[in-house]
Amino acid sequence: MELLHSGGRVKDIQSVYLDTTFCDPRFYQIPSREECLRGVLELVRSWITRSPKHVVWLNCKAAYGYEYLFTNLSEELGVQVHVDKLDMFKNMPDILHHLTTDRNTQIHACRHPKAEEYFQWNKLPCGMASKTKTVLHTISIKPSTMWFGERTRKTNVIVRTGESSYRACFSFHSSYSEIKDFLSYICPVNAYPNVIPIGLTVDKVMDFLKPLCRSSQCAEPKYKPLGKLKRARTVHLDSVDTTIRTPRPRKMKGCSQ
Repeated sequence: MELLHSGGRVKDIQSVYLDTTFCDPRFYQIPSREECLRGVLELVRSWITRSPKHVVWLNCKAAYGYEYLFTNLSEELGVQVHVDKLDMFKNMPDILHHLTTDRNTQIHACRHPKAEEYFQWNKLPCGMASKTKTVLHTISIKPSTMWFGERTRKTNVIVRTGESSYRACFSFHSSYSEIKDFLSYICPVNAYPNVIPIGLTVDKVMDFLKPLCRSSQCAEPKYKPLGKLKRARTVHLDSVDTTIRTPRPRKMKGCSQ
């Protein structure tokens, strides 16, 4: 927030463009990433420590955005995460050593167009099988937010949805309350949505954003001048007597001529 301040106060901001993916009361509050990570970490640890044949598939819907999850799981458990290609992470040196293309690891984030079908057959998307040809024991964890927002009552950050399937609350976007708090703090003149939440309209989102902005009557910045700039009197040198006169010596009392 430091860049939003100047001279010990919030800068005057004319317009702000927001990620309003979850600008919806259904997503009033989303658990922090740290809280969600603890839930995922606990589940993964309890599973892969049972035996080398127990593996986890992170069913991620996108190629990017899960670096925080991959890095922390790898650091805490000492296990690299299997991905299809490392090329996409070549400009992210901090994460590269947490990932691998070696399928013989216990945490997978590999992808396949028919990944869901593979998992139903107790197979990983990469086709990994046990070296001893014995059956692998696999669970899937699907990071998501929308699913949790649609619940009618509060749930844990990890919810079991099937015999070997789990949902994990994990968000890339600000919650409804976070958007509200942010706008209330910086108080811009205008706020515009970058995304329209599912089921809402532009007008509905703007109805939420406008009351958190400064009114048009108060749109002028509240800066105070340091003082009035006064015009200095112009003096022309040709009107000033610049002759250097030699001062007359004064008589000193008590001195004889």
